[in-house]
Amino acid sequence: MTCLVPVPSESADLLKREKETGIRYQVVSVKLKDGRCYEQAVASEGCIIQVRGYEDVPFAPNELESVRVNHKRWNFRDASRARSKSRAASA
Repeated sequence: MTCLVPVPSESADLLKREKETGIRYQVVSVKLKDGRCYEQAVASEGCIIQVRGYEDVPFAPNELESVRVNHKRWNFRDASRARSKSRAASA
């Protein structure tokens, strides 16, 4: 199950002003309060929905410091389909 992490309101306001990377999503960088950064995450409808290299979003909403659009593309939907296919094959 994918965990959705709401974007802080200050960052959400900035995201609304930026162009989309694709239809209804933006590729963003995420900075956490402890200094960790994730350069490729997907934001959609005010939430972080996926982080490159992770099955689930690896942080909680209260850990977010900032979110900025960077449009560093990756086809995150293909990875989701591949995981679904491998799960079905192993069932």
